[in-house]
Amino acid sequence: MYYASVGVLALILHLIINHEIMQKGKDLPEHLKKYREFLLGVTVYYAADTLWGVFYESKIYIAAYIDTMIFFMSVVTSVLLWTRFVASYLDRKNKFVSMLYLSGWTVFMFEVMVLVINFANPIVFEFKKDGEYVAGPARYVALGIQFLVFAMASVYTMVVAAKSSGKERIPNKTVGLSGMVMMIFIVFQSYFPLLPLYSMGILVATCLMHVFVEEDERFDVNLELYAEKRKVEEAREEGETFSRIAEGLASNYDIIYYVNAEDNSFVGYTKQNIYGQLQVNTEGPDFFVNAKKTVDYAIHPQDVERVRGFLNRDHFISALETKRRLQAEYRMVIDGKPKYTRSTVIKTSDSAHFIVGVENIDEEVRKEREHLIALNTEKELARRDELTGIKNRAAYAELEEAVQKDIDSGTNIQPFAIIVSDLNDLKLINDTKGHKEGDEYIKRASALLCDIFSHSPVFRVGGDEFVVFLKGYDYISKDKLVDMLFKRVSENKKRGNGPVIATGIAQFDPDTDKRVSDVFERADKEMYANKKMLKGESA
Repeated sequence: MYYASVGVLALILHLIINHEIMQKGKDLPEHLKKYREFLLGVTVYYAADTLWGVFYESKIYIAAYIDTMIFFMSVVTSVLLWTRFVASYLDRKNKFVSMLYLSGWTVFMFEVMVLVINFANPIVFEFKKDGEYVAGPARYVALGIQFLVFAMASVYTMVVAAKSSGKERIPNKTVGLSGMVMMIFIVFQSYFPLLPLYSMGILVATCLMHVFVEEDERFDVNLELYAEKRKVEEAREEGETFSRIAEGLASNYDIIYYVNAEDNSFVGYTKQNIYGQLQVNTEGPDFFVNAKKTVDYAIHPQDVERVRGFLNRDHFISALETKRRLQAEYRMVIDGKPKYTRSTVIKTSDSAHFIVGVENIDEEVRKEREHLIALNTEKELARRDELTGIKNRAAYAELEEAVQKDIDSGTNIQPFAIIVSDLNDLKLINDTKGHKEGDEYIKRASALLCDIFSHSPVFRVGGDEFVVFLKGYDYISKDKLVDMLFKRVSENKKRGNGPVIATGIAQFDPDTDKRVSDVFERADKEMYANKKMLKGESA
């Protein structure tokens, strides 16, 4: 019963994951109604697939034959319903969408035709005398056509996703990816007809979709918002007061406005006034005039113009023609302090009203900023050398990568030079005086380099190796500064006190240098020559 057990498991998971949307009906927007139809079609498919496994493994071949017919019809029906959902989800009217609809029906009619023919001539499938199930050539043709239909829907959705932005991109990609998953499992099913691979593919695809039924701005927990919106419309028709419905909506928002799209009159509802002493009107003749007055005294000066543009009737109408929701985040000034706020606008299905929800997101924004500050601090510490406090090898690698990009692009290349320095006698100090004294020697060397090259970043890239990236003023004065370093080192060597640092310098030549490492290598060679000289050896 292996085949049937997979079908049963897939059916159970399918019902658990998608029970909420399958239970809803008239309260759903059009694209979710289409998705619900697809899920119901998939339920029939899982049932047929499971029963096939039971009948076939129990050798009840007449029942298996009938169920196989149902199985193929449920498969092709799921393809048709998927194309209808994708077209409705993208909410576009063009030739390609029309082709998508037509291709779904074409696959469906083709399957009906070949299944009818199969009664007389087994071109789709047959059961041999010994009960062996054999797939016919038409089955592979049908699977190939289904593959092409899924490919059309997925590629088109991915193209739309590439052109979309913000929160719309991820759910669009997910719809396309779900279609691709079903394509892949169709290919597997064609090679292994006796394995429940298409069931697995649909389960993976619907699981992907489920994530965005919960997260995406199109599916979102706004199944509830759409249901409440429907209640608002019914309440208006039945003469109920808006406040009874708004109380339910306010569980997600702090303030709700119900705006008449014709005359701009509005009703407002709030459970609690989160904005201190700021008064919220419960009703008024013109929402947009009222909003304009509020903007002048309640919005942070830096956000005023943007909020004025957002709270505009023409903007609501034009933007909601292509989007199901508008959102804007801004700061309100309450008791002299800025409070971060988010406004969300949707339109009722009859386009007669706007629903505007306002929520306080101040704590959410501040926590996010604190998190970013903590991340940046942690990142900065990761670039610092623990012993000296200057930048480390990782920081130098980042700088080198950034400069290399400028060189590769041929733009914005600023003159620079690289100094490579190495400490003399560090090993001797560690061996004779201990590592603590060696650490102090490294710190003094770091301080000396930072003191002389005060306008350039200094990096400790090894135990006793330093790099200075000369730019700006230090680059212009490089000869003078390097001479100063040589004199200080010479004095330290004579006195036998203070760090002795071998140093080499090389400057970037745009005519010959193709990589930052070319400059580094020349400076490194100069450093080794200087090191030999300091030790009294011939260069």
